[in-house]
Amino acid sequence: MYDESIMITDQERETALALLARSRTAVLNAVDGVTEEQARWKHAPERWSILEYIEHLAVSDDALVGMVKRSLQSPAKIETGEERRAREQKIRETPIPRGANRAPEILKPVARFDSLADAVSAFLAARERTIAYAQSTTDDLRSHYAPHSVLGSLDGYQWLCGNARHAESHAAHVMELRGMPDFPRG
Repeated sequence: MYDESIMITDQERETALALLARSRTAVLNAVDGVTEEQARWKHAPERWSILEYIEHLAVSDDALVGMVKRSLQSPAKIETGEERRAREQKIRETPIPRGANRAPEILKPVARFDSLADAVSAFLAARERTIAYAQSTTDDLRSHYAPHSVLGSLDGYQWLCGNARHAESHAAHVMELRGMPDFPRG
C-alpha cells in the first residue's frame, strides 16, 4: 500500500530541484571564460585540471542517480522522525575533509572528452536527467539507503541533495585553480 509518509514531500522535492539548479549554475559560472589551455592546466601532476573536474561531474551525475535507483532494490528501512532528525544532524555536523572521499575508479577522469565544451555539454545533459528524475520520481527515496564513505548511510533524497553539493564543491575547486598565481592567464 502507498504510504505518503515515506515519499519525499513537495518541499523536499523543491529543495532538491533548487540545489540541483543552483549547483549547475555554479559549475557554469566557474568555467565561464576558461580557455582550452587553462582547462588542461594542472597545479601539480597528481591534481585534477578544470577539464578533469568537469569530466568527473559529467559522469558522476548519472552514476549517483543510478546508485539511488539501485538502492531501491534493497528492502525498505522505515525510520522514525526522531531517527531521521538524529541522522541528518550527524550529516550536517560531520565535516568532509578535502581528499577524504576519493572518487571511485569508474568516476575518475580518463580523457573522455576532447574539449571543455564537450565535458560541459555532457555535464549539462546528465544534470538535466537528474533534474527530470527529481521532478518526476515517485520512488520511495526516504526509506532506501546507500553508504557514503564519510557520512554513513544516506537515503535517496539525501543523495540527490548531495549530488548538488558535490557539484558545488568541485565548482569551488575550479575557482580555486583559477585564482592560483601560476594559473595561465588568457
